[in-house]
Amino acid sequence: MGTPITREQLGDLSTLETALRAVFMEQVAVDAPSILLNTLFNVQTSKRAVERNLGISGIGDVPEYRGTLEYDSFEALFSTSYQHKEYAVAMSVERALLDDDEYNVIRRRAAMLGLAFDRTIEKHAASVFNNAFSAAYAGADGKPLCADDHPLSPSSSAEQSNLGSSALSHEAVIATKEAMMQFTDSRGNPLPVMPDTLLVPVELEAEARVIVESALKSGDPSNDANINRGYRVLVSRFLSDANNWFMLDSRMAKLYLNWYWRVKPEFVIDASSEYALKTNFRGYTRYSYGCDLPWWVYGHEVSA
Repeated sequence: MGTPITREQLGDLSTLETALRAVFMEQVAVDAPSILLNTLFNVQTSKRAVERNLGISGIGDVPEYRGTLEYDSFEALFSTSYQHKEYAVAMSVERALLDDDEYNVIRRRAAMLGLAFDRTIEKHAASVFNNAFSAAYAGADGKPLCADDHPLSPSSSAEQSNLGSSALSHEAVIATKEAMMQFTDSRGNPLPVMPDTLLVPVELEAEARVIVESALKSGDPSNDANINRGYRVLVSRFLSDANNWFMLDSRMAKLYLNWYWRVKPEFVIDASSEYALKTNFRGYTRYSYGCDLPWWVYGHEVSA
């Protein structure tokens, strides 16, 4: 809960700001390893107003060296821009609270402000999946994150699907893994996809854990081995659909699913506000997020 500060310290704006900033930052878990953001995203620091990534094609197989080097070339794929957005909210501490030593009330306000930032950040991380089937949130290739007609390159008519509609089940997990391991690059070469994670809403957590943690095949009385055993289950309370689920290659997600911090969450005092018999504080952050290529995920949009 923290050590209460004295009345004299409450009157010292610098000390009050330091104490409340610590309370604020306790609630903003941007560096926690367990949250969706840090589990799946390639989290980077940005020094630019906009980050831009350009996808490039794969190359062919490596030929035998016969005394002369053979040169291959890369085709430019799709360009992705990350425009950072600002997020901010303020709080006030009335003069009377300072005079009456109401530090617990003041502290709670700072904590709630921190929780609001933490919740917003995780909601935005989850929104990549909540919007995965919507054409209104098209990626660099003009398609939703999960679609049945992703173009393999700007110059090719070949398409590839990472979209399904199967309810979560033992058999659906097997079929989805098989589909992902058939993904190819723009030249038709197999991609090194190795699905290792199921991402599910709270409503599907129990089913997912039975599927991947049972010693034997779930729901089967024949004592067959459970070949789905070993997948990691990620659960997000911010996934908005109770039926949709995703299979991921978390290693490839770290390559193509990006989060850029332009400014990490901060907590600052407005020293000029005291004249109005209140002290104002504000939280602020600036970031962007999205993905370059979709071949790290396979999503199932399941009818209720």
